[in-house]
Amino acid sequence: MKNKKRFSKTIILPILAILIAIFGTAYVFQAPPKEVVVAFYNIENLFDTEDDPNINDEDFLPESKSKWTKERYNVKLDKLSEVIAQLGSTNAPDILGLCEIENKKVIEDLIAMPKLAPKKYGIVHYDSPDERGIDVALIYKKDVFTVLNSKAIKTIFPNNPTDRTRDILMVSGVIGGRDTLHLFVAHLPSRRGGQDVSESSRIFVAEQIRTEVDILQKKSPKANILIMGDMNDEPNNKSMKDALKAKKETKYMKNGELFNAMGVLKDQDKGSYKHDGKWNMLDQIIVSKAMAEKKSKLYYVKNSAQVFMPEFLREKEGKFKGNPFRTYAGTKYLGGYSDHFSVFVKLKRK
Repeated sequence: MKNKKRFSKTIILPILAILIAIFGTAYVFQAPPKEVVVAFYNIENLFDTEDDPNINDEDFLPESKSKWTKERYNVKLDKLSEVIAQLGSTNAPDILGLCEIENKKVIEDLIAMPKLAPKKYGIVHYDSPDERGIDVALIYKKDVFTVLNSKAIKTIFPNNPTDRTRDILMVSGVIGGRDTLHLFVAHLPSRRGGQDVSESSRIFVAEQIRTEVDILQKKSPKANILIMGDMNDEPNNKSMKDALKAKKETKYMKNGELFNAMGVLKDQDKGSYKHDGKWNMLDQIIVSKAMAEKKSKLYYVKNSAQVFMPEFLREKEGKFKGNPFRTYAGTKYLGGYSDHFSVFVKLKRK
């Protein structure tokens, strides 16, 4: 018995010392949270100020018409960090999906801002083939979520294989060292050219996500799956409702179907983006059936889905009063935050 105890100490104590040296005592001994905030934010063209010859970033350079200077870049970082620091929680979201970021460096600059640095966010990012160079990414509190694996899912359109768009980001990890969560971060093709003309592209990308979801659910029917992104479609459009099989009600959900937490908000005429005077619920968070019905140890908190739209994020006056206070209107610098509001949900652990 004494030899067993001595052996345990010999193995465990050095491992603890290594963990403490790497992560600190707060990480090693902190109890995992009972409630987890997951959010998504389209942060409107977070570009650095340097020319990348591999992408079309000419609109966001100091000498461009928009005059995207280092000073303006730093203002943008400060404003975004102000939003994120209070998004869904007084302590910032535990997991946050991002889109319209140019590269990993701009994310590193963002999470290094004074309001966010104490959160100790980790980053998952891949450079995508998008022509403008805008990507999706995930940041996460390293003391809450542990990444197990990740991949970038490429989109190649059968009818237009040379068309380059954003990758779909897939990240699998563990919440609180116990509950596995599979995350997808997406930024579906825009409605440029009209909704009807561009709809097939969004349906195709949604089908790609659905394929990955089917693979996960075949392995584990009750897998914890969360999809978030700027879908450039509404919850009731074909890409969401039919291709992704995301329903806006948990009632009568069939096996394999998903729950779109933003559906009820759309029915209340709320939205994350405003176009031609109408609110659009383009930014969405979708969860698997098991999470929506509390059949998982990690589950969606009913009615927790919200659009984060405090007064300081809104236009104060004029024709666009109440709209998201954006950074640019065309090439005119407004000095705001983003042309989208962020969205978030809460998850609980049994």
